Amino acid sequence: MTLSAKKTSVLLAGLALVLLGGLIFLGTQVSRGPLATVALGDGRILQVEGVTYGIDHHIGNRSSRLLWRLTAWLPGRLYERLAPKNPESNIGSLDSPALVVWVNAVSEGTGTNVDCQGIRVELVSEQGEHFESATSSWSGGQKFWRVGHVFKVYPRNESKLTMQVTTWKDDKTNQMEFPNPHVVRPEAWTGLNLPQQKQAGDLTIVLAGLRLRTDGVPPKYYVTRSVYWEPVWELRRGREKLDGWNKPEWLAEDPLGNQGKYLGTNQPVLRFSASFYPAATNTEAAQLLATLPQTAVTNQQSIVWWNQTVQSESNTLSVLGLFPAGNYVFQEGVLLTNSPVSMGAVSGGAPSGWTGQSQAVNPLKVVHYNGHYSKNDSVIYVSAPKLGDASRLAMRLRDDQGRNWVTKPESQGAVDGIYPFLLTLPPEVNQVTPELLLLKPVEAEFIVKVPVATGGGGAQR
Repeated sequence: MTLSAKKTSVLLAGLALVLLGGLIFLGTQVSRGPLATVALGDGRILQVEGVTYGIDHHIGNRSSRLLWRLTAWLPGRLYERLAPKNPESNIGSLDSPALVVWVNAVSEGTGTNVDCQGIRVELVSEQGEHFESATSSWSGGQKFWRVGHVFKVYPRNESKLTMQVTTWKDDKTNQMEFPNPHVVRPEAWTGLNLPQQKQAGDLTIVLAGLRLRTDGVPPKYYVTRSVYWEPVWELRRGREKLDGWNKPEWLAEDPLGNQGKYLGTNQPVLRFSASFYPAATNTEAAQLLATLPQTAVTNQQSIVWWNQTVQSESNTLSVLGLFPAGNYVFQEGVLLTNSPVSMGAVSGGAPSGWTGQSQAVNPLKVVHYNGHYSKNDSVIYVSAPKLGDASRLAMRLRDDQGRNWVTKPESQGAVDGIYPFLLTLPPEVNQVTPELLLLKPVEAEFIVKVPVATGGGGAQR
C-alpha cells in the first residue's frame, strides 16, 4: 500500500470513529424528567414529556434521524446500542400555530415504556369548558412509544393548563397540570348584533343568527363533548335564496387566536368567516377549464392516457388520464410508471387513500414516495402543483343522455399537487365525457357580539 493510500485509510478510519463517538454521545444523553405524571388506573403511568407551541414541533433526540439513515449500513446490535432512549418525533407544517402535548407511558410495575394509546385527552379551561385534541401523531419502535396530541383550540390565556385524561376501556378519568409555553392576551374586538350581511359581487351573504349546539351527543368514548355556536347562513341574489351551491364552509375565531368550530361559549365576541363553493353541477357558477375525450368506463382494464395540459390564469394543470382501480406511486408529484417501491392498500380498510414510504438511497439521502390506492373505483388524476388555497377543482362527467355526474374527490385531499377524482357511476352508464372545472368561492367574514348561552338558546349580550 502506498503512503498516500495509508494516509487516506487512516483519515477515513478517524472520521468513522469520530462519527460513531458522536452518535454514542448523542444517543446516550439523559433526557430531563417529565412535566407531569398521573396513574391511569390500568397499570400505566402517563407522562407529559414536553409541551411545544408553533407550526413545526420537535421532541426527542435529533441524532436518531442520522442514525436511521445509517440503519442499512450498521450491524443490528450496534444500531440497537447506539439508538437513543428517547428517539426523535416531529409534527411539522401545521396550518396555524398550535399546542402539542407529548406523552408517553411506563408500567407501574416495571417502569419500562409501554404503549400510551387508548386514551381521550382534553384541555379544560378555568370556566370548565373542555377542548378536544384536533389530531394526534403516534411514533415508536420496539422499546419506546410516544404520542403528540395537537390542540388548535385551548385556553391560550391561562398560565397553567389542565389536561383531563380518560381511558377508553375503563372510562377512568384523571387530571394533570403543566405550564403553558405561550400565554396569549386577548385582542380587543367590537362585535355587532345579528343579523348581518355583506355583498360578494352580485350575491349577498347573510349571517342570520347563531344556534347553540353540542358535539359528542350521543356520547362516544373517543369524542369530547363540546358546546359551541353554530352560525345560520344564507346566500341570496337580491331577495332570492340560491340553489346549486354547496353547504358553506365556515370557521370561527376568538380574540385569543383560536380557530375552529368548537370554541366554547364564554367569549363575548367571535369572528365568523364563510366560503360558499358552487356545486359541480352548477353550470352558471362552475368555470369549465377543459373537456376531455369521450371515454368508455365499463370494465376498465388499462390506463387511458390523456396528458392534456390546461391553462388556468397563471397556473398550468395537467390531466394525466383515467386509471383502473389499483395503486399508483408518485415522487414529488410525478407518476412513476416503473416504481422502485411497492405500496399496498390503505390501513384500516378504507376504500381509497394515500400511503407513504421512504427509502434511504445512501447515508445522506432519503427519497420519499406517495402511493394512491383505490380498491373499486377508477380514478382520474390531475396535476395542479400551484393551485391556490381558495380555488377548488372538480370533475364532472356528462353521459350519452346529457346527464351530469360528479366524481368523488379523494377524501384525504391532494398530495404534492396530485388530485385524485374517483368515478362512482351506476352500472348503466357506459361512456362519459369528463369536464375539468374550477370552483371559486364567494366569501365574507363578520365580527359578532355573541349571545349569552342559556340552555338550548341564547339572549343577546
